[in-house]
Amino acid sequence: MERLDGSIGREADVVRGKARNGGKRPARRCLCSLLAIIVGAALLLACGSAGYAPAPAWAAEAKLNVVSPPDGSWVTTQDLYLVGYLEGDAARHLEIGGVSNKAPREGIPVDEGGAFGVLITLKRGENTITLGSGALQTRLKVFYAPEADSKSVPQGYQRFYVHSNPQPQDCRECHRLRNERYNFTRIIPAQSDCIKCHADMGKASYVHGPVGAGVCISCHNPHGSTNPLSMERVGQDLCLVCHQENLEEFAGAHIHAPVAAGCVDCHNPHESPMRFQLRGRGPDVSSLCFNCHEAAIFTKENRHGPVGSGDCIACHLPHSGEHKNLLIATADKGEVCFQCHQDRMEEFTMRYVHAPVASDCGQCHDPHSSNARFQLYESGGKMCATCHEMLSPEVYNDIRTATYKHEPVDQGKCTECHRAHSSEVQSLLKSSNLQGLCFTCHDELSDHVAGSTAQHGPVITGDCMACHKAHGSTFSRILVRYFPEDFYREYNPEYYDLCFSCHNKDIAKNKFTNTLTNFRDGNYNLHFFHVNMQKGRTCIACHDAHASVQPKHIRTEVPFGFWSYPIALTKTDDGGTCIVGCHAPKGYDRKKPIIEKPAR
Repeated sequence: MERLDGSIGREADVVRGKARNGGKRPARRCLCSLLAIIVGAALLLACGSAGYAPAPAWAAEAKLNVVSPPDGSWVTTQDLYLVGYLEGDAARHLEIGGVSNKAPREGIPVDEGGAFGVLITLKRGENTITLGSGALQTRLKVFYAPEADSKSVPQGYQRFYVHSNPQPQDCRECHRLRNERYNFTRIIPAQSDCIKCHADMGKASYVHGPVGAGVCISCHNPHGSTNPLSMERVGQDLCLVCHQENLEEFAGAHIHAPVAAGCVDCHNPHESPMRFQLRGRGPDVSSLCFNCHEAAIFTKENRHGPVGSGDCIACHLPHSGEHKNLLIATADKGEVCFQCHQDRMEEFTMRYVHAPVASDCGQCHDPHSSNARFQLYESGGKMCATCHEMLSPEVYNDIRTATYKHEPVDQGKCTECHRAHSSEVQSLLKSSNLQGLCFTCHDELSDHVAGSTAQHGPVITGDCMACHKAHGSTFSRILVRYFPEDFYREYNPEYYDLCFSCHNKDIAKNKFTNTLTNFRDGNYNLHFFHVNMQKGRTCIACHDAHASVQPKHIRTEVPFGFWSYPIALTKTDDGGTCIVGCHAPKGYDRKKPIIEKPAR
């Protein structure tokens, strides 16, 4: 046998050992070497490793079985321990030929259970080994070539892995005799002395059970195997021999790639400083995940809570699952997110639901980390623009072409007015009362309106967008139509496109009228008079566009340079009186004219 620990053994042949001990069973030696002649491996490897004979049935027909190395093997170790067993024959020695060996002169001893073993040294290239006793003969071919010379191996030879520097030992260390034959159906869980060479093994915080118990043969075949490292089986098949209770964890529709390849990509089969013998570099599960997954996508400025704490399995199953990306629940309609964020569910269940919310939260939020707040893929308005530039082209045309910008829009603060997830109002606005929505920021105007007795119609109805464009405009004050910025302006009906979209556009058309306006002295049109003065006044010279405590939205003061002049209007049934800082008190009466007929 070849030792699993790679050390050079110095124990004597088992037969000689028995002689020195007076026929008693020799002391236990390194089990890694001890098990080299465990003929029970023939039974174990029939289940999981190629190149092994089936368990003996001890039939009457004589048969000579070689367990290791099997016929047609390619090995990279020159010194091997050849082991086997006899069936239906009581020969006490076997002759060996064709290979250098350390058998006694009388031949290879066969013990009382029918097992035999001998150290052999192979020549480079093909070796034809003969074994036999009388008419009972067998022959096998073994090819020896170092790993670096693998191209020299003829076709038909199979790689066979054995431990280097083999030493003979007693089969009874791992197999019991029953009715003068070895019982290969059950292996004695003998402890090995592998720790003599692997002294650093088994000292970590978390040690695999077989390693802690010293039973290395739970995973490694002491006689060798067609699997690397002389493993009894490969991949999941090896681990599930013991971990059968975890089998259903590996049977999901989506399987983690390392699981499909074998457990040892994530789990150290011997020991680890991490629980479950994970191959991480710290206490957090994420240190394991970063072995394969690029850490940069998890370490940006704003991290998802589980990512920040290194708890990847809060959202992902480690082995397999029924959902894409091994999520613990489907991403559809945010189900996976609601596993933790149940307190936020009300935000997602209002009358109007944002389309990405109805589909998958991951359309807007990076589930791992982002440089943008709330783990958005882009900051603020840039995130909204990724979809709405195509979905709302008119809105984004306003934003791009706006000479006068609405501050929240310009700063990308869409959620100042819109709810991100769902709303009871169309366009996901925060309130159906636009006045209340706008006054959230325009609090000074809010106080002004609240203290007024006369309000402009759109202000009463809360329809701020009757006059203003919410996302930006080419007109001052983000108005929907043109209105002069100047306080004084010569009259032109086109200048008052905004006001005349609702009000009578002919109100100042004629100097004399009995129908166009009630602001007249007799039939003298005082609207015409004010806008057609040498320094014509715009509408806001006298009217407050939002609200006032005076009738007809007459403002309480008029700006004049750095000063403000008061305006006081007193209405009568047929006219009224105006006291203003820019001229002496004036009265007007529609039935009994007060003003002397003007020259102009």
